[in-house]
Amino acid sequence: MFVSSTLAELAPERAAARSAIEQLMLAPVMFESGARPHPAQEVYRAYLARSDIFVGVYADSYGWVGPGMAVSGLEDELNLAADLPRLLYVRSPAPGRDPALTRMLGRIRDDGQVSYKRFADAAELRALVLTDLSTLLAERFDEPRRERRVASTPVSTLVGRDEELDRVVDELVTADRRLIVLTGAGGIGKTRLAQAAMDRTASRWSDGTSFVDLSGTTDPRLVPDAIAAALGVVGQGNERPLDALHRALSRRSLLLVLDNFEQVLEAAPMVTDLLRQAPGLRVLVTSRVALRLRGEREVRVDALEVPPADGDLADLARSPAMRLLVDRLRDGPGGFDLTEENASALAELCRRLGGLPLALELAAAWMRVLTPDQLLADLYARLRQPGALADLPDRQQTLDRTISWSYALLPPPAQDLLARLSVFAAPFTVDDVVAVCGSDSADVVHGLSRLLDSSLVGPAPRPDGRRGFQLLDPIRRFAAARLDEPDDTVARLHRHVLAVLDAADNRLGSQELLLRRLDSEQANLQAVLDWIGRTGQPSGPLLRALGDVWVWMLARGHLRQSSDLWRQIEGLPDGLLATERDRLAMRWLTASRLLNDGAFERAGRLLDEMLPAARRVETPVRIALALSARAIVLPPGAHEQARATFEESLEVAAGADDPLVSGYILSHYGLLLTVDGQPSEGQARHHEALRIADALHDENLRAEVHYDLAIDGRLLDHPARADLAAAVSAYDGIGHLDGLVRCVFELAATALQEGDGRLAARLVGAAVAARRTVGLAPWPSVAELERRATERVRAILDADEFTSLVEAGHDLTVDGALTAARHLLPGSPAGTSGRR
Repeated sequence: MFVSSTLAELAPERAAARSAIEQLMLAPVMFESGARPHPAQEVYRAYLARSDIFVGVYADSYGWVGPGMAVSGLEDELNLAADLPRLLYVRSPAPGRDPALTRMLGRIRDDGQVSYKRFADAAELRALVLTDLSTLLAERFDEPRRERRVASTPVSTLVGRDEELDRVVDELVTADRRLIVLTGAGGIGKTRLAQAAMDRTASRWSDGTSFVDLSGTTDPRLVPDAIAAALGVVGQGNERPLDALHRALSRRSLLLVLDNFEQVLEAAPMVTDLLRQAPGLRVLVTSRVALRLRGEREVRVDALEVPPADGDLADLARSPAMRLLVDRLRDGPGGFDLTEENASALAELCRRLGGLPLALELAAAWMRVLTPDQLLADLYARLRQPGALADLPDRQQTLDRTISWSYALLPPPAQDLLARLSVFAAPFTVDDVVAVCGSDSADVVHGLSRLLDSSLVGPAPRPDGRRGFQLLDPIRRFAAARLDEPDDTVARLHRHVLAVLDAADNRLGSQELLLRRLDSEQANLQAVLDWIGRTGQPSGPLLRALGDVWVWMLARGHLRQSSDLWRQIEGLPDGLLATERDRLAMRWLTASRLLNDGAFERAGRLLDEMLPAARRVETPVRIALALSARAIVLPPGAHEQARATFEESLEVAAGADDPLVSGYILSHYGLLLTVDGQPSEGQARHHEALRIADALHDENLRAEVHYDLAIDGRLLDHPARADLAAAVSAYDGIGHLDGLVRCVFELAATALQEGDGRLAARLVGAAVAARRTVGLAPWPSVAELERRATERVRAILDADEFTSLVEAGHDLTVDGALTAARHLLPGSPAGTSGRR
């Protein structure tokens, strides 16, 4: 409850107002430190922005008019509270009232929007405030929730958009409005209106909000990629981005904002497809033209109202266009005040720019170095569109010219930093910038701040949740053309990627954060691989580092022929492999790829070829991994050889400083024993592996072992459904689709054990379809277990019924399959987190 009054003459009345407000358990904002004699405009503006109700108390004094102000702080507070419920009280009689206050009260009366009550003393004022506040609150709480005014901090860039914002919010929260499209000219403020609506409604969406900037996306086919990147949805294997989005959004309650859609209109049907697949999704689009989709609700956004040609200072100050311009000028160094001396030039500037918000912001940026009159004298030359903004307010400069204008304002260090930032292909953190673009943290932070102020760098989501920034693609190209020695900076990016890979060493375990950190660097990794192949740099260090993060490579499907990352690795020239260890690193990655694509015989031959050299020059960790892989790919019937190879790999791993390798070997070895009819021995290996996983907090190994233990328990006739539930939860937590599909197959076997063959057949169909979509191939032991389970299902059902149910399962997503079988998982919620 913001209380506005002069301080000295109304001290008893202020105390009375405070008492009444606090009696109702409300919070009075008295602004004692800023009430006259000094207006402290920025402070009381901030207080008003966070207030719900305005209480004005007036007597004789009008208050002090500060430098650069046309009205007193008292009247300025009243004007700024125009959108709040206002309760006004005037002490009477007041024979010594300031004429300026008399004029202010007269304007209140003549305006007719609000009335004031008279009071004689502090006691009467207290009674009036208590009664009026009680009545006001009762009326407001009686309104439907949707129609109440939502108190929020006004966004400075959204001046004059209150009605549009209320309409957009009402559309978003209406049950049958799932697609809202903001249309209008470029630079009109659609983006900022969408962001304000997103902020206003954020609490309504249980899975939050996500903003997708499509300004750098010109190919409609890449829109799903952009959305997936913003949401942190990681595709697996050859899974299409749109399929990954279907998987991830099917159970989410989310507001998705798609900005600058006019460049990719051919992707509009994809929006309808997402809405159809995700019933909890709301989509807010900004576009210069409507999408023309069924169910679309269009909201037109127009230019801001410009100042009148013949208004006084107060009239000019109230204009939305002027308020936006002044707000932007206040963001500059030293602040800014609207005065009689500069108001006329600024008003003319607003009119000539047609009230276009983006153009006003560009003008404010120029006025960091130019006066308003200087800018007016050369406005069209500066904007490089002579006459266009004055006569045609719906037209504005190209993005390239906008970049050039902003770039010209930067000091040379910031220009140099922008050029070096162009090497980042993924959103970067401040630490990343320090590592790649400079050694002095203070200089980097200062330069990055300048670039943020100039809108040449913007915030961007990262899978690891760290605060990220990025250059839009057109800006990145603009900046890259100004990078004098790109190879030097890309070489630093190469070292940065190697440092990230080293920090994510598998010996630390595969916690979700480490995996997400690698996800955040994937685009940079691919950019470095391109650079290595193009310039002939040695590739061995990077290949070896990738071999050290094999858990991430495996969990994300990068060790598959269909993976874009693998294609880049495979395409590196052999001549870049300088040493025998480099060549072994490439062969190890190739063998892993063959294993994950189901080419077990070829993988075995390659492992046999490389093992003699590996035993001679490689570390115990890599030798143990190669031996374990060799045991895994041995054909059925070679179990004795497989056991001997697993035993050797465990012995070698014991001499390595990497318990995680031992944990994975124990997991695979135990599964082989279980498949070979010795589930008790397998279970013992798996309990040992679980101890390692728990000690390292390794989520992937923990998931693998719980999956193994579920199989052990089922084959020992001691169902371990808690283990299966733990496996589902852990795999889902790190986004490991392959593991979840294996769990669906194990749920089919569990359903069969429960006598529900029909559900088992549907789950088999869901798992088969998921593998076909993503390109997954189960490893030999898993494939054998799943073959046996499938045959048992087939044996208890009629052939036609089996075929029909399996085909019905093809329509289930992985999440849908897990939901259908949730009764088999103790303590399991209805479905998983929806990351897939």
